[in-house]
Amino acid sequence: MKIVCIGGGHGLSHMLSAIRPHCAELTAIVATTDNGGSTGKLRESQDVVALGDIRRCCLQLADDDSLVHQVFHHRFEGGELDGHSLGNLALLSLTQQTNSATQAVAWFNAMLGNSETILPMSDEPADLLAVMPSGVKVFGECEIDSLDVLPDYVTLSQDVNAAPGVVQAIHNADMLIIGPGSLITSVMPAMLVEDIAKAVQETSACRVFIENIAKEASVIKSLDMKPVDWLEGMLGYSFCDLSISLDALSEIVSHFNDVVKSPNQQHDIEQLSNVFAEILKMPLILETERLVNSDQALRMG
Repeated sequence: MKIVCIGGGHGLSHMLSAIRPHCAELTAIVATTDNGGSTGKLRESQDVVALGDIRRCCLQLADDDSLVHQVFHHRFEGGELDGHSLGNLALLSLTQQTNSATQAVAWFNAMLGNSETILPMSDEPADLLAVMPSGVKVFGECEIDSLDVLPDYVTLSQDVNAAPGVVQAIHNADMLIIGPGSLITSVMPAMLVEDIAKAVQETSACRVFIENIAKEASVIKSLDMKPVDWLEGMLGYSFCDLSISLDALSEIVSHFNDVVKSPNQQHDIEQLSNVFAEILKMPLILETERLVNSDQALRMG
């Protein structure tokens, strides 16, 4: 089965570890709009896409005990490099050498010995831009994360093209997993890229949206509707065939005599793996239902 995951942050990286045992071909499409920490500093000084979530995904898939993993995981303390991750700096170097974030990530992933494909959502830098009910524009993920009122809409600071390979991966997928992660800053960015939005609507893959497993501290906590409904309203298109809520995730996990420990926990890889063992059955279930309904319609005709 070919599975494509779209998202960012810790949610996407842990998702990849959970899904990897269950599929033959795995691709991640990573949000590149983060403007905080080491990533934000590099973006401001070097005019590149956000590299932090890409680094996190690549390292999550690598052997934890390998020397190369430990080296690229290192974060500097003190001096001009304070706070920078060596992995981010390596990705920056590769990006400047290849003049392509996509190619840089491919080389970095190969250095780690990963067979999975990691793609940036775009090779072109862009930021999130939120427009508030008052008309005020809020620029950047960090600033949007600090909002206490839901924005009227969210867009990208400029139109960008999907990175090479992204659209094809979505079209070729058997299953498309969107989320889990912070709704605005992890899930939404890639879905705002026009090429990606079009591919998500056109693909024949089973499209599954997974709500954030960790309780959000952002303005999303004030939502009075289902996250999937709010997100589809903001995006202006339907992007999933199946939406998995936190309650549904808990039910699936409890099937394995496990429980969600805390609404504030980080994504538990073993729990996610159990969840996906069940979710991966969905394309067959949905296709069976489609065939049954089609057959009934023919008989009635």
